[in-house]
Amino acid sequence: MTVSRRKDTGQWVCDFYHNGERIRKTLKFVRTKKEAEAAEAVIMNQVFQQVYGFEGKPDKRFEDFVVETFLPYSEANKRSFNRDVSICRVLVKAFKNKTLRQITSPLIESFKQEFAAKPIVFENKEKSKRTEKRRTPAGVNYYLRVLSKILSMAVDAEILENNPCRRVRKFKVDNQRTRVLSMDEEQKLMENLDPNQLVKEIVIVALYTGMRRGEIFNLSWDDVDFSRGVILVEQSKSGKKRVVPMNRTVRDLLKNMVRRGDLVFPSPRTGRRLDTIRKGFADATSKAGIRDFRFHDLRHTAATRMADSGADAFTLMKVLGHSNIQMTARYTHATDKAIRRALDNLDTKEHFGHETVTETKTANDNSP
Repeated sequence: MTVSRRKDTGQWVCDFYHNGERIRKTLKFVRTKKEAEAAEAVIMNQVFQQVYGFEGKPDKRFEDFVVETFLPYSEANKRSFNRDVSICRVLVKAFKNKTLRQITSPLIESFKQEFAAKPIVFENKEKSKRTEKRRTPAGVNYYLRVLSKILSMAVDAEILENNPCRRVRKFKVDNQRTRVLSMDEEQKLMENLDPNQLVKEIVIVALYTGMRRGEIFNLSWDDVDFSRGVILVEQSKSGKKRVVPMNRTVRDLLKNMVRRGDLVFPSPRTGRRLDTIRKGFADATSKAGIRDFRFHDLRHTAATRMADSGADAFTLMKVLGHSNIQMTARYTHATDKAIRRALDNLDTKEHFGHETVTETKTANDNSP
């Protein structure tokens, strides 16, 4: 035991190391060395309980728990396993040499702020060009969700008593993007996609079905039913299958395509599932002069155009594969056409029963 009395304040302090970590505490209300030693014994016992748990269950290194418990769970249960692997690399580095019980809410808050301030760096293959991009609040929150899941599993394993990540506030996110491709922008985009036929075909399917990028990448020819005129989405974000009708544009495109394997859009390099078309899409939007437009905005565009054409929220929910009507309601926002249509309806008085009321009132006025 190591207790000492400070010369400047006269207070007793305990100072010891545990697993390479220095623990130093001021012992308030302690007056004698004997009381200081007794207080230190209590503190050391608390540290022992924190490490080994109240039932003697040992603590575990964060990295070991991630590798031995979380990643096998993710591989067996989550479609986002590959993304979880890359996220865990960042988390393991951030909490290097920390045990699960050493990860506290303030420590997680520090990670959140530092990670949000660190930009994403992109380099070309030759590493001659380097660009930086600011992290989005939604992106940082995704890392926190993975960390929270890891710590929740540690609670289930009775290593932790509670999940410290739940006391850390996530960043406020505004996902209500209203970026929609205009018809003029669509024409320019298609012209600049002519040299990259694969990306152009994928963009057309996204724009005329509202399908997600991953759903398009996973699409096989067995999922395309020309006799019924539908596409079966086997792997969706919600985990549920759905049927997407093909319009003439999509049907003609798929019918005239040269099949390059089981997948509709295989990778030209490997023949297997595509990983990304980010560069080809970004180059085309840049050359077309289209700013602030992501691939997912093609889905927003399709949904908004369907809503403008009169599709109700329930129909859109089925087409887009949303799990609830609230997610779809964002696409049925009041557009200029919808606002004008609503105001024009005021000219048609029978919509509001005005003529019926007037006629009844006239009849009553003429009654004897």
